[in-house]
Amino acid sequence: MEQAVGPEKAPEPKTAGRRNLIVLLAVLGVGLYSIFNLMVSNASGRAEILKVGSQLPAFSLKFGEGKEFTNRDFAGKPTLYFFFANWCPCSHQSVDFIKQAVAENADKGLTAVGVGIQDVPKNIETFVKRHDIKFTVGDRGGDDMAGKIGVRTTPTILLVDSGGVIRWIYIGKVERYDQIKPGLAELFKG
Repeated sequence: MEQAVGPEKAPEPKTAGRRNLIVLLAVLGVGLYSIFNLMVSNASGRAEILKVGSQLPAFSLKFGEGKEFTNRDFAGKPTLYFFFANWCPCSHQSVDFIKQAVAENADKGLTAVGVGIQDVPKNIETFVKRHDIKFTVGDRGGDDMAGKIGVRTTPTILLVDSGGVIRWIYIGKVERYDQIKPGLAELFKG
């Protein structure tokens, strides 16, 4: 038995109206959800990223079963802060340049602090062992510190002078050591 095939029938106005209402409600829901998340994230202490010239806020970090350390432990020392995560391939690719910066500027007193964020302590410890990191690293407290500063991306590098003032910020993968050199020059000028 053959059936006649003709032009498709347009949806009934009642059905089209419902479909449009559903789409409108979905878009409205996504918009309200986004606004709510933004308000909650700002209310939870996540700051916009601090600017060059800002004072580094107080922080407290801990690694493994070791002692807690704070910003006071680095007072009077130019310091490179390296925010990283074990799951982040760009952190793995950048860490050797961080180590190089510390080694080549040790005579100027440069110290480094690795700040594990967005990861669990066990994974941060794995990262430290894999890359044979000798500088101070915090596997607990990093997310709180990152929230105060506004760091949301790994890797992020902050160069902070001996007075605790942020002199340079770099966000993203370091592919060459010379990407860090302008920041080091800024840190040690004068």
